[in-house]
Amino acid sequence: MVCPAGMSARAPRLLADERRRRQTRRLHLNQLPALWLFPGVLEGSCGMMVAMTTSTGIAKHVVIRDRLREIVLQLAPGESLPAERQLAEQWGVARMTVRQAIAALAREGLVRSIHGRGNLRSPEPLQLRVRLGSFADAVREHDLEPTTRLLECTVDADPPEPVARFLGLDADNLAMRVRRLRFGNGVPLALERTWLPAALVPDLTDQELSGSLYHYLAPRGLLPDSGEESVVAGLPDKHEVELLDIASSRPVLRLVRKALAAGRPIEYAEAVFPADRCELWFPLQPS
Repeated sequence: MVCPAGMSARAPRLLADERRRRQTRRLHLNQLPALWLFPGVLEGSCGMMVAMTTSTGIAKHVVIRDRLREIVLQLAPGESLPAERQLAEQWGVARMTVRQAIAALAREGLVRSIHGRGNLRSPEPLQLRVRLGSFADAVREHDLEPTTRLLECTVDADPPEPVARFLGLDADNLAMRVRRLRFGNGVPLALERTWLPAALVPDLTDQELSGSLYHYLAPRGLLPDSGEESVVAGLPDKHEVELLDIASSRPVLRLVRKALAAGRPIEYAEAVFPADRCELWFPLQPS
């Protein structure tokens, strides 16, 4: 073989050896399950970082997602995940890859991101007994702090037909419509829309609605003492996805309550609960 000037006859062999060494460094994760414990910075003899690939072409964030799921399942509900930066450095990947994996687990309902607290394992579903009573009181029974964001409080001159029929509304008897977002320890648990006969709650203010509506009704002789409630499952609309901070693929429970006080219709309410955050249970009695 005739070699170019300045190149020895051994040069082609040295280049081939170097190519083989580089190929050897390209380890595949699925071939090294033990490395999943700490599959981050692996170094060859020349100090080069090993490429994090899979022989089947699986995306990095999918591999990280599966590994991260194992970590999350070992955490207690509500316990924080390691920081994104820490996971990225440990596994030798970009933070965006870790972020994609966390987002995937959030869509599964396994992880929640809370402002000021970071990413944490989703709490166990809140067990709510279906009964006539205060939602805030029910949340406190589980040692959670209830808070409320008032979204709307207005006179509704044109309520839906089922509302008008139940409450006996007409042009002279209007409804007060209230929309609220309910939280437990800062986590959105329910989106409520309630109609009340406006004539019966003339002094209803934003302050009362920031707490328990039933606590407002009780001293006025309007506390519901009977009624019915129906439940259906479905998918959230765009507005519910935003307010409840859930994925559009996560199911929700929709409750409709028709309540009476001393035989008088007093409340028509609709509530939307994320199905992975709230578990409803119904006490049964012999018929």
